Amino acid sequence: MAMTLTLLDSSRVRYVAGSMMYFAQGIPAGLLSIAIPAWLASQGVSAGDIATYLAVIVLPWAFKLVTGPFMDRYMFLPMGRRRPWVLAAQAGLSVSLLALMAIEDPAGQIGLLTLIGVVINSFAATQDVAVDGMSIDLTPVREQGRLNAFMSFGKAAGWGLTAAVSGVMLVEFGMQLTAIVAAITAAAVLLAFVFVLERDGERHLPWTSGEAKSARREGGTFKAVFAGVNEVLWQPTSLIVMLIMLFDGLVYGYGQALMPIAAINVFGYTTPQWSQLVAMMGLIGAVVALALGPAIDRFGAKRMLLFTVTLVAVHAFILAQTQFLWQDTAYVRAMLSVWVLMLPVTMVCGIALAMAICSSSCSATQFAIYMSCANLGHSAGSKVFGMVAEQSTYVEHYMLLGALVVGMIFVLMFYRHGREPGAGPGRRTAPRHTIAIAGRQGGVFWSGAMRCPKCRSDMEQIEYQQTEVDRCTSCSGIWFDAGELELLSNPEAAAAIDTGRAGQGRRYNVIDQYRCPRCGGEMEKRVDSEQRHIWYETCADCGGSFFDAGEFRDLSQHTVADFFKRLVTPERR
Repeated sequence: MAMTLTLLDSSRVRYVAGSMMYFAQGIPAGLLSIAIPAWLASQGVSAGDIATYLAVIVLPWAFKLVTGPFMDRYMFLPMGRRRPWVLAAQAGLSVSLLALMAIEDPAGQIGLLTLIGVVINSFAATQDVAVDGMSIDLTPVREQGRLNAFMSFGKAAGWGLTAAVSGVMLVEFGMQLTAIVAAITAAAVLLAFVFVLERDGERHLPWTSGEAKSARREGGTFKAVFAGVNEVLWQPTSLIVMLIMLFDGLVYGYGQALMPIAAINVFGYTTPQWSQLVAMMGLIGAVVALALGPAIDRFGAKRMLLFTVTLVAVHAFILAQTQFLWQDTAYVRAMLSVWVLMLPVTMVCGIALAMAICSSSCSATQFAIYMSCANLGHSAGSKVFGMVAEQSTYVEHYMLLGALVVGMIFVLMFYRHGREPGAGPGRRTAPRHTIAIAGRQGGVFWSGAMRCPKCRSDMEQIEYQQTEVDRCTSCSGIWFDAGELELLSNPEAAAAIDTGRAGQGRRYNVIDQYRCPRCGGEMEKRVDSEQRHIWYETCADCGGSFFDAGEFRDLSQHTVADFFKRLVTPERR
């Protein structure tokens, strides 16, 4: 316990810890959703039972958004705000994986296997929410994109390696040893995370020495969380997005049930061969999906999603109409590889489409509902395949898959992204939630206050002469909504509002690449025309401005020193 690794003080610790915890989330994904379905098919379990199993075990991911408020209300601060939840969920994940040892006859115990899968995914989903919240709590805005990439890679590596290894172990050694190895791997991640603290001086475990280093804050209640959602959720564009995400989940869930069963029963694959194919192509697909970012920015999420799902539909129809080639090993491998490759690609485009309309104060709640639609669709899609599996041929299965994609394309044609309802000048409520994306499920974290764009601490509202501004509780940076800066540009107001230390403000002044804390828009670099040494940032969308500690006080005062500061201040780039 002598070694101290703190997330707040080290970006390397954040990257390693985030990747490690998301790797742990990938363990149940690779085992439960990739290797076990193929193994069940090889053991003679019916397609309907496998599809039902897949439909049920994904449900915890659809309802994980309800755990955020609980984490905000129940804390053990001596160990950190989120870390106790992370440790508890990871411990539950490790122990619940051992429950798979009870499965000796998969065909006769499919109900028990499904129940254990739900329990395992419940712990995995809870760990996901806790890790997202902890990461957002402690990661500067400028590092969030990089951390998200590390976590995405960690999860992809987790499910890819787990699928490849467990696919072999299930066949060679059975469920018992496979469950033990998976549980030991998850426990090793848990043990490593025990040595990681949120803040220096906190406790590693409840009975060790240490004290709380952060203050308790009120979390959002369910009433507060959903109070503003109705204003935007039931708009026509939002309803279309919910339907698109539902279809996206239907296609994904239907295909996830169909493909491993077809691979084993029709195309002659073994469980290890299928697991290794999914692992390899899934990792390649994750890399391709990351590279899609610039294309989505250039061509738009709708066009890119339309393009990618059209390819999925064409792929399904071609596979259905080329039954005479199903004995060709190279052809089948190429077609299955393309299917696996396209899954993360369409997922990224779908998420981008949903996020494009999430610009209101309830954006993360809105986004979480869209992701819930996708995950519910995922469950329904798997169940649909189970219902038709015994009544139709595999050619008809692939035709139905193509038809589901065509239905998604039809709905997508009605998507129109216009101006946000009710958007306009003036003050808007501070965002109470934050989105984190690292995988298909998405993440949502309730913070209860607008976050400082530079140090990520909560911002408190300060009222002066009936005007409210937001000031960071840690670095004392100040946020002015559009029009507020002009109303308060006098020495008296500046002295009352800007109470931070100028030296601390200069340290944070170097951070100038971040998104607007109010609406998520792009921040533009600005320089005061009269006092060229004062650098601040203004949102191009909502017009709000952020000043570091001491800058607003300096702006309201004109002294002889300003002349000399102008001579030595370099041009802002």
